[in-house]
Amino acid sequence: MAELLYLTNTGLLTLFYFSLFCNQLERILAYHYWNHDISDSLQHSDGRWVPKRNCTEGKFGWRCLSICNCRHKRSCDPLTGACLEGCKNNFYGTNCLLKNKCMYDSRGITYAGSVAKSKTGKPCLSWEGQHGVRRDMFPDGKYPKNYCRNINMSADYAANPWCMVTSSEYEDCNITSCVCPEYWFGIGCKYECHCKKNDKCDINGICKSGCAAGWTGNNCQNRCKSGTYGDSCRNKCGNCKNNSCNPETGVCEQHCIAGFTGNYCITECPNGQYGRNCNLRCGNCRLDNSCNTRTGHCKYGCQPGFMGPTCKIKCANPHYGHNCSYPCGYCLKGTSCHHANGKCPNGCESGYMGENCRTVCEYGFYGQNCNMTCGWCVKGKEECHVVTGKCVNGCQKGYEGTTCAKAVVPSKKMSTTGAVVAALIASIVVVLVTFLVFHRYRRNQKVKHSSFRAGPDVVPDIPEENGRHILPTTHSSPEPSENGETDEPLYMNVNTKKMNSPVKIEDLYNYIQTNKANNTSGFRKEFKQLPEGLLAMCTTAQREENKEKNRYKDIIAYDHSRVHLDLVPGDPYSDYVNASYLDGYKREKAYVASQGPNKPMLKDFWRMVWQKNICKIVMLTDTVEASKKKCEKYWPDSGVEKYGEIIVENIDNAIFTDYIIRTFKLNRNENTRIVKHFHFITWSDHGAPMHPTSLLIFKRKVKLYNPNSLDPILVHCSAGSGRTGCFVALDYCMEQAKSEGIVDVLGCVQLMRTNRVNMIQNIDQYIFVYDALLEATMAGETTIPRSMFNETYQKWCLPNKDSFLSNIEDQFKVLYQLCQPVPRDEYRAALESENLSKNRFKNILPANRCRPYLYTMADDCNDYINAVFLPGYTRQIAYIVTQMPLPKTLADFWRLLYDHQSDTVVMLNDYDRNDKTCALYWPEEYGYTVEHGPLSIQLLSSSEIDPTVAVRVFQLRHVSKGEERAIKQFQFNAWPGMQKLPNTTASIIRLYNQVQEWLSQNGKGPITVHCMDGARRSGLFCAISAVIERMKVDREVDVFQTVKQIRVNRYQFIEDVEQYDFCYKVIQQYLNSQ
Repeated sequence: MAELLYLTNTGLLTLFYFSLFCNQLERILAYHYWNHDISDSLQHSDGRWVPKRNCTEGKFGWRCLSICNCRHKRSCDPLTGACLEGCKNNFYGTNCLLKNKCMYDSRGITYAGSVAKSKTGKPCLSWEGQHGVRRDMFPDGKYPKNYCRNINMSADYAANPWCMVTSSEYEDCNITSCVCPEYWFGIGCKYECHCKKNDKCDINGICKSGCAAGWTGNNCQNRCKSGTYGDSCRNKCGNCKNNSCNPETGVCEQHCIAGFTGNYCITECPNGQYGRNCNLRCGNCRLDNSCNTRTGHCKYGCQPGFMGPTCKIKCANPHYGHNCSYPCGYCLKGTSCHHANGKCPNGCESGYMGENCRTVCEYGFYGQNCNMTCGWCVKGKEECHVVTGKCVNGCQKGYEGTTCAKAVVPSKKMSTTGAVVAALIASIVVVLVTFLVFHRYRRNQKVKHSSFRAGPDVVPDIPEENGRHILPTTHSSPEPSENGETDEPLYMNVNTKKMNSPVKIEDLYNYIQTNKANNTSGFRKEFKQLPEGLLAMCTTAQREENKEKNRYKDIIAYDHSRVHLDLVPGDPYSDYVNASYLDGYKREKAYVASQGPNKPMLKDFWRMVWQKNICKIVMLTDTVEASKKKCEKYWPDSGVEKYGEIIVENIDNAIFTDYIIRTFKLNRNENTRIVKHFHFITWSDHGAPMHPTSLLIFKRKVKLYNPNSLDPILVHCSAGSGRTGCFVALDYCMEQAKSEGIVDVLGCVQLMRTNRVNMIQNIDQYIFVYDALLEATMAGETTIPRSMFNETYQKWCLPNKDSFLSNIEDQFKVLYQLCQPVPRDEYRAALESENLSKNRFKNILPANRCRPYLYTMADDCNDYINAVFLPGYTRQIAYIVTQMPLPKTLADFWRLLYDHQSDTVVMLNDYDRNDKTCALYWPEEYGYTVEHGPLSIQLLSSSEIDPTVAVRVFQLRHVSKGEERAIKQFQFNAWPGMQKLPNTTASIIRLYNQVQEWLSQNGKGPITVHCMDGARRSGLFCAISAVIERMKVDREVDVFQTVKQIRVNRYQFIEDVEQYDFCYKVIQQYLNSQ
């Protein structure tokens, strides 16, 4: 008796017993294991191979070629053909294929039908109790009632099946010898044919067309040996575990060996992954985060703060940095410093300062973090003790005490005249301050603009430190809970009163500044007013049949606002999808807010798109974020993919810095539609983008496509609440601002939450909506179609009647109000003592988040260089901006080009041989080589294309690796030293064109741009290049948005209105010269 674990339609496991020889069952199981890819017939569970159902209903066997013969027309097991309720009338066998009056061997030894009469028509008697008949004489060990059988009662079997007609007599039964059913052969029809093209074999199993892939032998019953597959087993398996693949297709069913992935295990792990099936992520590796795909060992060593071959071990106190080779400084109370940068989290011990607490207090300061000032000490080499503040050389005259902070009180009292004078001076100061405040207030009330609404006047300056108002991406809120399933909705913090907080556009700047004060306490109070949790009935979403369609258990669709799908015949629950209608500004059902599809939702997602006539999909999540699945990929990268009845074809992919726009062609029953897929890719879950500009550009793209469509826009992130809520609120409030001159974020969010759970999930997202609205309303419309540029620019140069400022000047003023200096704490590496001398100017420093790290080792060098990455319009890293090399940073400059694959250098400053801080970084003679660490540089050619541009070509070689690259340098000679601007617009356009021509032919990687300070000139060139790039791609010009985006990484770019206006003039010249 053999036992098989059988998978029923409901997914429940049942023990099923088959009346067949054990070796036959083993053969079937082994066979179906090796055909796993064709029928997907088995899965491994608890050491056993369990059948899976994949044949269409009513079929079974190898390639589903046989038809079920079950009682009551039930389905059979897709592997064996076995029927739970038995075979239908007149059929028998384990697969119910054998006819009741037929035997399929010469003497009927394997006959197991239900004929119960002899040839003469006499009824057969039960086998049980007959003399000499035992259970073990029957194949399954059971008495077969009174059915005809051929059991061995003597030395040999009888010629035909027989039965007992009396207690002492037996007769043969009328059983006919028949040919096996199609696709089966052998004694008892136990074996399936395995022929090419699904051909039938003869009675001996011979295939005229030859054996199917994966099978060999005269009757095609031998599967390929381990390690081989395909026709005649000629192909070798890929890098499969145990060198074992599916013998028919080569699919590695036991997965891949370490370092490979894919069905066939011939694809090496992608960058950043390693191990078996590439399911492990590389540690904190340097350079491109690449590691050995098998072992995980980092090729180029570890990032700062990590150690070990896989770089997964954090530096242990008291060490940090590269290879954990730097000792921590003097952190307060001996606490650990940060494993990567060495920063002391709680400050320094008394007498030390700096983020790493390795710098002794400067002259005149002492105490914890050196924030105490020495008293009135007698000057000397050391004014006061850096720890205690004690004056080393005593006190100055008139002061006393250990720290000389106590003044010696004179014996006489202050004269009455002195007191009167002091009081009079104080009164005058109060009057002056009051007058200045009132005058400033009156002046601000008079400032009005037509297209650009500014807040308080801002005088452009370059402070070394200031706080940003636009919050960086954070992860302050937990992911939606997956606990607490309820049968009834929860009603939490419900405020039934309609909430609103309308703010006039002209007051928005001050409103935001006020509510951001004191750690954004005003906004936090406003946000807490909003109702949370489930606020309405959601019985459909909570049905057992629909639970798997919800990605998160507490982010589900309300009954009253959910999107209803047309029912699929036979499925009464197929109208549910986790998506909700949201109203727009003065427009019902303007949006569909959906979760990111999970696997059970894929077909429903496209059904929703088709049935609701959606032509725009806005996706605000990535499929995987922080190693967590956030959304199932529901589109093909190219070509065609089918989702239920909907065929989706990807016909275009337009890639930009922060987003991708895909064009899909949908086909259903010969009807076609076009759907645009707008995918924003730089917004992490539960956080907010670092600045609004890129999202505003993205939102404008969405708005411009099919603007007259009245069908809803489908918006989704992962849960369909946080990021989705931000996008919808921004779109809603911008329409409100345009129509009414106000924005009501609180009222908008409350309205959204009445239709979907927890729209806008946290305070950072809530504040971001305000920041985005501020930029959108203050800046106004800054995008000009290429065809209208000259006309629009001329208008913008004219002064406004109220302010006497031109639109260009208004834009620049708004730009300064919206752009905040990079906070000082982001300059950690630049301010470390070993790096301070590498900065030409102490107020132009790179933030850690956007600086390029150097990896190639060189003597006396670390990973720091004063440089920043900048985005273009279609690339995240299009430019590297740095300063003219100092004598001590020559090696760093060439390491920068080598490590970041930059083959293009644009030099915007003159080389002054008398300036000792200015280092000539290239050899001046042909064939001469200079070396910096492992890198050698040789001058190959030098020429002047025109009087304004000198061109040099260098060979950059890594000596130990033998790698060589050509580097082309463009030195711009039309920008005299003290001028703010180049000599002409035409000259910088020629420079731009020459750089682009080189890039189109040979250039790789980002363009490295430098001037003396790495800001004033470099920022102008990069801004102009990015504006032209956008104009070429989208045939539109937006100087404001481009400059704002690059100023996020370096505040000193485009510092005056002359440079800002020059960008417009260059575009005008560029268009006129076309």
